[in-house]
Amino acid sequence: MKRKVGLLLAVAFGAAMVFLAWHAYQNRPVRRLEREIKRLKEAGEPVSIRDLVPPVPPHLDGTPLYQRAFAQLGAVPESVRRKLEDFAFPASPRQPINRSEIAKALQMVQPALETLRRAVSYPHLRLADWSRFEENPIAADIFPQFARFRHFTRLLMAEALWRKQQGDMDGAMESCVTALRLTRRLGDEPTLIGFLVQRAIFAITAATLERLLEDKDASAKAYRALLAELQAFDIDRDVVRSLQMERVMALAFYDSLSKASVKELLLLDEGEINLALLLSKRSVMAQTSLEVLAHMGRLIAIVRKGPPYDWALLRRLGKEVESRANRSVTLGKWRSKKVTWRPFAFLEFWVPYEQSPLNFALFHARHRLAMAAIALKLYRREQGRYPENLQALVPRYLPQVPTDPFDGKPLRYQRLKSGFKLWSVGRDLKDDGGLKTKQWWVKGDIVWIARR
Repeated sequence: MKRKVGLLLAVAFGAAMVFLAWHAYQNRPVRRLEREIKRLKEAGEPVSIRDLVPPVPPHLDGTPLYQRAFAQLGAVPESVRRKLEDFAFPASPRQPINRSEIAKALQMVQPALETLRRAVSYPHLRLADWSRFEENPIAADIFPQFARFRHFTRLLMAEALWRKQQGDMDGAMESCVTALRLTRRLGDEPTLIGFLVQRAIFAITAATLERLLEDKDASAKAYRALLAELQAFDIDRDVVRSLQMERVMALAFYDSLSKASVKELLLLDEGEINLALLLSKRSVMAQTSLEVLAHMGRLIAIVRKGPPYDWALLRRLGKEVESRANRSVTLGKWRSKKVTWRPFAFLEFWVPYEQSPLNFALFHARHRLAMAAIALKLYRREQGRYPENLQALVPRYLPQVPTDPFDGKPLRYQRLKSGFKLWSVGRDLKDDGGLKTKQWWVKGDIVWIARR
């Protein structure tokens, strides 16, 4: 009897050890990461770069034309480009304009601008070299085109301001439509840095539009073309896709680190790699990936709801990221030296909590102000006066009154004696009555003013 009991206990103990070993194996960070990636895939979330930027048919791809426009602009002397940018955005009090020089400079960049106009008529672009990123996520520089997009936007604004001076307001509006379309096309290759470039060039275009229309008017047809282009934006979609791409890129980055040798990772002298160190490194990378996925999932869930965002929750999550980023882990020993690393420091880069949603809200604010302003201009063009309130724009000019992305209330509007003022309360969430300051990101509101 005792032998049977002892045998049963031994079998039970062995089974328990096997179960515990199996359970430990299944709950290793590497295995949990595999399951999490599988769960995301089953939920329809992108888990690879190809999920977000699949190949596109040649007849829908404007990439060759963008590349030709870049080459054409590259052949123009830099002094010519700078002359036009200084004309549009003078850094100091405006000096007398040499009109013949500006006209000549615009003529020199015109071939590149015309090619760009053809390029933005295509719905897709594939300018980033994603194969380089896939080969080496740690060191690849795949976004050289962003600086060129800024240059083109500034040149289009110079063209718009020049056309206004020539009395061609509809032509000036067409230049702005091209810049808006270029901004929208950037969303076809989503990344967080790409979204920030979108926001920047949209801000340049919107500010120039405000200057153009402050004291001049365009035709109803030109206003309708502008309004249609503005209404075609889907900022929330671009926001979510940019964060999804950041998640995918973070996975590729940590996967690349997990496969690198310790010597490559730590840049130590050549020698035999400690197997325990290498295995612990892979486990740490998998655990880091899991944390990034968890945090990115929470951020995506917040921004998917659209503005106004839960700023208090974003601040709390940001503090969590900070605390994790300061933690270090011991990987093991290398030649009797203790090896530590701060893998979660990358969370501050891959999980940009409060700053990025602030940029998302700023993009929304400028976009909604622009839509409302153009709708007001169109209303005045057709009705002979500005309305008493924004509700009068619905539904003929706008489907609904645009809300302030910072507090969720309708955009503020004031009809002036010979124009109007529109504003968003901005990041301080305080309505200053349409106070326009040079340091609007510190105090005051985000304002659009028309003098006529």
